[in-house]
Amino acid sequence: MKTCTMRKGFAVRCLAAVVMLLVVLTAWAGSVPLPSNLDAISATQLKRHLSFLASPELGGRYTLSAGNRIAARYLATQLEAFGYRGAAADGSFFQKIPFVTRTAGQNSTITLETAPKPFVYGEDFILPDPTASLPTLDLTTELVFVGYGVSHPNLDTYRSVNTDGRIVIGVTGGTPAVLAGETLPDNWREQAAREHGAQAIFLIPDEQLAKGWVQAATYARRQQRPRIRPKTATPTPPALPTFLLSPAAAETVLAVFNLTLTQLQEAVKTGAALPSVSGSQRCTIRTFENETVEYSQNVVGILDGSDAQLKQEYVVLSAHYDHLPAQGDRIFPGADDDASGTAAVLELARVFAEGPRPKRSILILFNTGEEMGLLGSGYFTDQDPLVPLEAIVANFNIDMIGRSRAPDDTRRENAELTDRDSVFLIGPDKHSRELFELSQQANEDTVRLRLDYTYNDESHPLRLFYRSDHWNFAKHGVPIIFYFTGLHADYHRPTDTVDKIDFEKMTRITKLIYATAWRTANRERRFELDVWKRSSPAL
Repeated sequence: MKTCTMRKGFAVRCLAAVVMLLVVLTAWAGSVPLPSNLDAISATQLKRHLSFLASPELGGRYTLSAGNRIAARYLATQLEAFGYRGAAADGSFFQKIPFVTRTAGQNSTITLETAPKPFVYGEDFILPDPTASLPTLDLTTELVFVGYGVSHPNLDTYRSVNTDGRIVIGVTGGTPAVLAGETLPDNWREQAAREHGAQAIFLIPDEQLAKGWVQAATYARRQQRPRIRPKTATPTPPALPTFLLSPAAAETVLAVFNLTLTQLQEAVKTGAALPSVSGSQRCTIRTFENETVEYSQNVVGILDGSDAQLKQEYVVLSAHYDHLPAQGDRIFPGADDDASGTAAVLELARVFAEGPRPKRSILILFNTGEEMGLLGSGYFTDQDPLVPLEAIVANFNIDMIGRSRAPDDTRRENAELTDRDSVFLIGPDKHSRELFELSQQANEDTVRLRLDYTYNDESHPLRLFYRSDHWNFAKHGVPIIFYFTGLHADYHRPTDTVDKIDFEKMTRITKLIYATAWRTANRERRFELDVWKRSSPAL
């Protein structure tokens, strides 16, 4: 009996310890209660906002369109009605962003007397640095081939030719064998050409550049799309205009000197000697670059927190409201991408304002230019933070949360779409274990969705951690969660329409985000940042 009593006492003490541990854990996870107005999140309101944003009248909300500006005005008006204050430097809700487009135009050409047609910028020649500014030139002169284009006591390829006032042609890559071990400045080709009076340089691509020409030319043309001008000075042309020729253009030019591209590329591999030859052919370069500046805007508002100290810290709720330009009569409504996220953030803004005031401030950020490369959020974090980045406690970013895969949907394009009870979460563990655990607990205490971490693995081929606006916060060390329901057959197509949105699921996801953001905004302390990382958190 005594032994049995001891065992029973031990079991009782163990059970008591387990119960106490559970109480402590529950108290820790729930130390911040749920918001009292959680059920105020309204599917009706979500549908109202989303239907307007994805309406044909807005034309797809392209970044530099009138429809985008109308959407921005709608968002700002709603925030003002909810009681938010404008967060822009001028006190408005609009963070103006200059989008600069630099275009070379079809008239930027290189014309060779014996060539059947002019070389065209972006097809037959590009700048070695495609981010540089294209120089304005109107030059007609003779061509001179200078091989490696080096001027050195051990080898001077300029010694036997006159390059004064001419266009010099040289190879890229490689160093002549006779200069092995010599230290040359980084810009030795340009420096030598300038010292010998050259007016411009044509570079012949080595084998590697020739193989990658299509990608290089495509990238150069892409640089002529609208981009945000950095705060640094406007790009300036190089001291000496320098152009990289395509393999086909290089063959045409080299024929003037009875040389071939293959011949030069083979020589460059070994550092073999190359001739210096003056040609009798004249060449005309006519290039120019137009620059246009257009403006778009992030929409930004702040709901000040209730705590005198903690209101100096911010929880950022973000979504991008821009989408794609129309193609003729084809409009890309972007109901899921990302009118769904935008409507959710707008609804979150409302319930935060109408419910008990959180201790920390809520910063609402509707980003523009996401479809151009996360440009609006990048402008906010990298060029014009409207609050100190170190004061941001977390960013909850919402991009495409409106779709569900039906049980009988077997289309390959919808294979990665979540079902009606699941949502993808990306990033909650990247900076803080505490955020991950808070997120898990918030879900357990509310909607109990299946949290799918498939895309949280940074090795996943889609690399979604880097492909929405949260990334611009994450790269600065701000804890983030990205909410997403999956790619589908209507992604970036005219068929991404309101009738396909699952508003019941969207409402549940928005409630989860509200609970998570509310607890974050009311914690006594910020999330502890640590190095805890897992590619796929346990479910």
